[in-house]
Amino acid sequence: MASKEDSAVGIPMTELHCQAENRSDPRPQRDSWSRHLDYMLTMVGYCVGLGNILRFPYICNRNGGGAFLIPYLLLLFITGFPTFFLEAIISQFSGKGAKQVWSMCPLLQGLGVGAMVATCSYLTFYNLYLAWPIYFMVKSCSSVLPWTTCGNSWNTELCVEDVNTIYDSNMTTMARNTSNIATTAQLWENVTLAHTPAEEFWQYNVLSVSTGLEDVGSVQWHIVACLFGSHVLIFLCLIRGIKSAGKAVYVTALLPYILLVAIFIQALLQPGAVDGLHFYFVPDFNKLLDIQVWLEACLQVFYSLGIGCGIIGTAASYKQFHEQCLRDSLILTMISEGTSIFSGMVTFATLGVMSQKTGVPIETVVSSGPGLGFVTYPETLAQLPLPQLWSFLFFLMLLTVGLDSQFLSVEVVTTALVDQYPQQLGKRRILVTGGYCLIAFLLGLIFCTQGGPYMFQLVDWYVASLGPLVICTLGCVAVAWIYGIRRMSSDAEMMLGKQLPMPVKILWAFVTPTTLVIAFILTLLRYQPPTYGKYEYPSYASTIGWFIAVLPLLPIPIYVVITVRKHMATNSLTESIKIASRPDADWGPANSRARN
Repeated sequence: MASKEDSAVGIPMTELHCQAENRSDPRPQRDSWSRHLDYMLTMVGYCVGLGNILRFPYICNRNGGGAFLIPYLLLLFITGFPTFFLEAIISQFSGKGAKQVWSMCPLLQGLGVGAMVATCSYLTFYNLYLAWPIYFMVKSCSSVLPWTTCGNSWNTELCVEDVNTIYDSNMTTMARNTSNIATTAQLWENVTLAHTPAEEFWQYNVLSVSTGLEDVGSVQWHIVACLFGSHVLIFLCLIRGIKSAGKAVYVTALLPYILLVAIFIQALLQPGAVDGLHFYFVPDFNKLLDIQVWLEACLQVFYSLGIGCGIIGTAASYKQFHEQCLRDSLILTMISEGTSIFSGMVTFATLGVMSQKTGVPIETVVSSGPGLGFVTYPETLAQLPLPQLWSFLFFLMLLTVGLDSQFLSVEVVTTALVDQYPQQLGKRRILVTGGYCLIAFLLGLIFCTQGGPYMFQLVDWYVASLGPLVICTLGCVAVAWIYGIRRMSSDAEMMLGKQLPMPVKILWAFVTPTTLVIAFILTLLRYQPPTYGKYEYPSYASTIGWFIAVLPLLPIPIYVVITVRKHMATNSLTESIKIASRPDADWGPANSRARN
């Protein structure tokens, strides 16, 4: 552990701050949040995303229902909150974005670049989550919802509007032919192969999916138009930088809660909702003995909070210097994961209603997994009064949830570029934002082809598997052991009026990095290749996937070599590493009074 005098790198804290006092600050004045509420709502919008609304209920059910909440909440406390707070406090203290903040430890400046690479990777495919709801919203304005009928051009002969009809008919026939095994098997196959209109609308109209990864097929221009529209929305919301984003989230961050509550109340008024909630909360404690449950809980915490992508720090870098970072981080993590739990209640109450109406067991209804929002929900909402209205509102909710998550994803890259080249780009932020949105749109066109869904699943499967775990682990090491936990605690006292709580110090130094290393090893040992329905990816797909997974990690060793080599001309390797571990001359508090 670093002492207060040497702070683990041989440079006194007082000397570091004297360096800040003896220089003029070359950094231009940065924008800041107009109000603290703007920051909080923007972060709520970022943290509460589709991972909370769609992915969490599926993962929770697959891993023991209510029992999954035990490892999830535990890992939220020992990995999620500490890393969230760490990203926020160092950026609020320094007023620096994802890359520049690591001037506190230039040796690991690749962490910021890696986070930006991960964020860029997300933006190229994640905006499909915005394009699809836009398309569903347009189709919700039809006089008859197109995912409720089978007489459309995209439907196949397997489409059945009422699955119960074919199920009951086949079961009756089976009862009369119990001695004919071939007939029984064939009838069961008919039940299994039957498609709902919602499923065929999704697969054959929205996606028009091809036969496999190698079959790229044609471009789906309706999705291209929706994807372009999603990028235009993001650009318009960020046209004035962080200030305009802070105003947009008054709608985008609050609307999902209004609609979730409305859908939940509507579901509770229908028969079967209580059965769905019972299915959601009844724990299967045997699942706690499965290490895979704990691993998925850890990954879901990172997925839902969006840790390790530089976004949390970028938003915090625009805060006022003395705002209470610890309190804000605790509130935001609680809101984010509280929303996950509540969205699970909404999801399973709605699925309980669907189970009651169709006679299909809830276990079968939820088997659609992450595709729940675009297959099961349209079919469920179509059974409610005023189905066009409810469908439109639901997909508007998905759009707003995904939209405000993307605001800060774009802002990470634009902030890093403007901070890196303030003289050239400082007054051209609008052009930087527009150019980045255009490039992301063009890169996303590959996912708008008929083979795009297979590519989308492949990228989505691997992009967040390793990068955030490694970046957050090394971030804890850099702050607690290289920069020094005592020095960081003194910096926190300068900014917040009190030193870091002892539990936070213990978590940063020991518990959190150890847990993340274990999770990283288990991920390597137990990670399974992706699946898309019954389609099996070719063997080379895993090679592509692991390259995507390690891509955000490549800048880390590259920057280590570059930084150390800068000092090798006049110093030994050991001495060069020590010098590269010391904060740069421009590291210091963002508050000008604290620097001078």
